Amino acid sequence: KIGLVAPFEGRYRYVGYDVIYAVRLAIREVNAAGGVGGYGVELVAYDDGADPAMAMAQARKLAVDDDVVAALGHFREETTAAAAPVYGEAGIPLVAPVVRGDLANAGIVCRMGPSAETVADAWLDYLVNHEMERAALLTEGGPPLGPLGEALTRRASARGVRVAPVVALDSIDANEERSVLMPILDAGIDVLFCDANPVMAGEVIAALRAAGWTGAFVGGPDLAAGDFTAIAGTAARGTTFVTPWPRLDEMPGGQSFVEAYRAISNGSAPGSLALPAYEATWILLEALARDIAAHGAPSRAGVAAALPVVKREGRLGMIAFDVDARGCRWQDAPLYWRER
Repeated sequence: KIGLVAPFEGRYRYVGYDVIYAVRLAIREVNAAGGVGGYGVELVAYDDGADPAMAMAQARKLAVDDDVVAALGHFREETTAAAAPVYGEAGIPLVAPVVRGDLANAGIVCRMGPSAETVADAWLDYLVNHEMERAALLTEGGPPLGPLGEALTRRASARGVRVAPVVALDSIDANEERSVLMPILDAGIDVLFCDANPVMAGEVIAALRAAGWTGAFVGGPDLAAGDFTAIAGTAARGTTFVTPWPRLDEMPGGQSFVEAYRAISNGSAPGSLALPAYEATWILLEALARDIAAHGAPSRAGVAAALPVVKREGRLGMIAFDVDARGCRWQDAPLYWRER
């Protein structure tokens, strides 16, 4: 069994329903070809509601199921960080497609994306290349900042760039939005870096544009989500974001993936996380194949040993992992700049 934990209810439910069909597609393909080393593969999926406490509880369910040999998830930074020690204690290897920060007590975790430092450097390069001077950061909650916010402030300081103000919000109320955003409006900010969820990002940029702000709004992979444009409306135009995932209509084999995905999703189109979830599943399947070939039967320890050395030439190109004291991360993960 392979475990999948993602939000299927609440604000981020679109994430779960985007990724589950992609994971099912990969598992259907391998089972149709005879399984892995003679074993059929079964998916066990749980909802974490994008809630850290719920993420830990669902990880524990996977931990006590002896047939679960690997997991995929949780598709949010905070939920993955909360659940990682559970997987580490249980010896379950995890592929985490969206995690940018380091994870404590996590065991074997392979991150399929750029680090927080890589994204932060790309943002700062944008600032310099566009000859901008005044930058601010929009983030959620805090202090402390999340991995990307921390990386940005650290990298900016090293490069002599000031990022201020830092606007940390848990929510934005329509009656208070102007006062909340006044620090950005008053400071004459050239670029606002966004480390907030897609809904909050949409609310903030809509309010800023309505107030007359004309600066650049620059974010990360979360701004590829449909929720961002749904909330921001026309204010999303011109938003720029960096992502490790190519557009399906720009990549070889993209159309065939869309057709295969639609065939099992009742016609729904794949979103921005579908392809990385599909490739992450295949990474696990190839690690599983290595383990069975070496030991005759699958185990958590065997998959954990095989996972960091998997090299896959798939729809995202070559995926191999760098392994160091911080864990495993996609070696030379690409970055693509997109504009809404």
